[in-house]
Amino acid sequence: MGTLRIAMLLTESEIAAQVRTIILDLIVAVPNITPPVQPPAPALPPVEQRLDTFVKAMKTLAELTGGRLNPYMEQNCKDFAANLIADYNRQSLTSTQEKWLGVVNFAESELGKKVPLSGAHYRGHLGTWVRTFYPQLGDRQETRLVNGVQQPIYVYACHEPTVAAGLTKAVEEFFAHPSPGAALRQAGAFTSKKEPALAK
Repeated sequence: MGTLRIAMLLTESEIAAQVRTIILDLIVAVPNITPPVQPPAPALPPVEQRLDTFVKAMKTLAELTGGRLNPYMEQNCKDFAANLIADYNRQSLTSTQEKWLGVVNFAESELGKKVPLSGAHYRGHLGTWVRTFYPQLGDRQETRLVNGVQQPIYVYACHEPTVAAGLTKAVEEFFAHPSPGAALRQAGAFTSKKEPALAK
């Protein structure tokens, strides 16, 4: 029963009147509590601005290191810039808002994750994780620059909310797992699909 209704029923005695007064005073004293307003999620700046910032950062880094960068880091930066330009050009030419991303690119650009080049949670295992445990998200492949080499990678329709949600779940599970490599081995992700060769 509501507090105000109880207070209204208690009108028959002096004690009831005192209780009613106390309850009404308490109701008046409780401040209106409004839930805090969540700030909107920050959106990424346009591609041109990200590329400009990236180029400036690379120039600064080259000045600080005397032009001697780790070759892997340098190649990763070139790949990132080339894929960013390619994606922008594809969207400009087709005038669509489709967003096809590899899972590592999705994790880094959309979720702000840092996917390492080595270790338990490295890039290759992330892609294998999605293909093994979330095959329903898609099987489209595109040729993209990876470590300076054009190679096929799986890309996902991140413009579709169900795919983006599935990728988000997959990435979160991957990083939450203490040993994704072991889970992938247990799931048979690294077993060869080739037919055994017959001995003659």
